[in-house]
Amino acid sequence: MKPVGHGPIVPAARPRKPLIVLLLLALAGFVLTVVRAEAGQMLYLASEGDRIIVGLMLDDTGGELQTRFNVDLPGHPGPLAFSPDASIVYAALTGMRDNRAGIATLARAGDGSLTLQSTSPITSRTPYIRCTKDGRYLLAAHYGEGDVTVYRITDGLCTSELVDQHTTERTAHCIELDPSGRFAFVPHTTPNRVYQFRFDPDSGRLFPNDPPFVTGPEESRNFHQPRHYVHHPILNVAYTSNERGGGITAWAFDPGSGTLTRRQTLSSLPPDYTGRRAAADIHLTPNGRFAYVSNRDVTQRGAEQAMQDTLTGFALDQETGEIQLIGHFATAHVPRSFCIDRTGRFLYSAGKRSAELDAYRIDQRSGALQQFATYSTNSGPVWVMCGHVE
Repeated sequence: MKPVGHGPIVPAARPRKPLIVLLLLALAGFVLTVVRAEAGQMLYLASEGDRIIVGLMLDDTGGELQTRFNVDLPGHPGPLAFSPDASIVYAALTGMRDNRAGIATLARAGDGSLTLQSTSPITSRTPYIRCTKDGRYLLAAHYGEGDVTVYRITDGLCTSELVDQHTTERTAHCIELDPSGRFAFVPHTTPNRVYQFRFDPDSGRLFPNDPPFVTGPEESRNFHQPRHYVHHPILNVAYTSNERGGGITAWAFDPGSGTLTRRQTLSSLPPDYTGRRAAADIHLTPNGRFAYVSNRDVTQRGAEQAMQDTLTGFALDQETGEIQLIGHFATAHVPRSFCIDRTGRFLYSAGKRSAELDAYRIDQRSGALQQFATYSTNSGPVWVMCGHVE
């Protein structure tokens, strides 16, 4: 992968900084400095079209990437997930033998390289997987089938043993755990709901919470349909990207009951945007100061018209989690997945249809994105994530 261009700097508003969180921010800065001093980082990019995972070493000084290896897979990769200690990467696959879906288990060496250990069939295609806090189970959401499943992990290997399965509704797009690992949340786009479960780590079973789901933003606002979910690292607040139209919602989280209450929703689209659009991914910086949502331009445009895919940045109030718009930043076409590095200084956005990976520096004061490189990728970059290396 080689840089093929550079992007403009986009100015953005500066969020206010409550005095009460200066100590927290200072502590976060110290932790990030330790990460940079003691370890490097590897970026993993799943290429759907070429059936590979590409490993790219990340330069902690400037954020530049250098390809280190490719790993062939027995199917088309989709979402990736780390084990709790990041010694293993799990990759969801489609198009395996007999056109089955499955989960590949790949061991990580100290230098970040991957070795395929096993592949296990699962019930159906999954667009999102997540390992439990103790590493004993893999959770999966199934978009087409409209259900969620739990698979047993034995000695680090994801097996085909189906521990639990619950029918929800079609378009189950994501499954994530709260920081305690006792509650699971499954955003669904078409029914405009987030399903809520209690998770028993001893049995590996999910139990519908009370209520079993919460409803997303009003459809009249045209930025509803929760798609991906992320939890704030410090506050009892969660956020969803909202696919229809493009938006972000802040949810109050009750750590006792494990339930959500919708609090605030904002559009993630530029005010002058024209055409059809659909938000995709959402991530927070490790210190919880900024959130970003990717917006896919799904308009049928002529060859002479530029696509208008964007990343939208939001500042998060460090006391309440309230959202404030930072700005909109151009990105590669169809940014289905992006990631933020472990230091919170760099963001990488994968354009699934353009076969490009855009790299940005995150302004640590304002949250604005400064694009500094575009890398050509293999066909269909569908997932990207960062992990430490020795």
